[in-house]
Amino acid sequence: MVDISERSLEETIERALLAGGPDAIPDPLANRVMDRTEYGEPWPAAPGGYRLRSPDEYDRGLCLIPRDVVDFVHATQPKMWQRLQEHYGADTRDRFLRRVSGDVAKRGTLDVLRNGVKDAGCRFDLAYFRPSSRLNPEVQQLYEANVFASVRQLRYSTANENSLDVALFLNGLPIFTAELKNHFTG
Repeated sequence: MVDISERSLEETIERALLAGGPDAIPDPLANRVMDRTEYGEPWPAAPGGYRLRSPDEYDRGLCLIPRDVVDFVHATQPKMWQRLQEHYGADTRDRFLRRVSGDVAKRGTLDVLRNGVKDAGCRFDLAYFRPSSRLNPEVQQLYEANVFASVRQLRYSTANENSLDVALFLNGLPIFTAELKNHFTG
């Protein structure tokens, strides 16, 4: 019998997103490796696939996953982070996360991902988009540093315990949410 529950659909989506990454969930029904070619030209996906994150890792007040934001900036812009630390000292992490959250609230997630944030004279990119070619290894490496994450049953509000079935994040910023419905089960 086929399981048509909402939970089963969530698990299937999660398994597909995590496939090939360090948090991959083995699929007992799949014996094949996915073909990672596009339009006949090989182009490997960013190593690691999506990462699995717990709903507890999400900061409801900031509306982001702090660990992923900071880890991405540390990995891709360590010199700029060091400059920011010289300015803020021990408060660097908290002040930076508040800046990112505030900029998302003012400008929107897409604008922050495209144009980054500025804080204390330092400019930070919060995403690197797929380069048009693989000729520049440094640009390719930055693109591959992006961290995509999946969270199930995300409690998003500070006012109540409502949850979303699935939320996707890019470098700690929410980019997609889904509330799954099944017409067969109501």
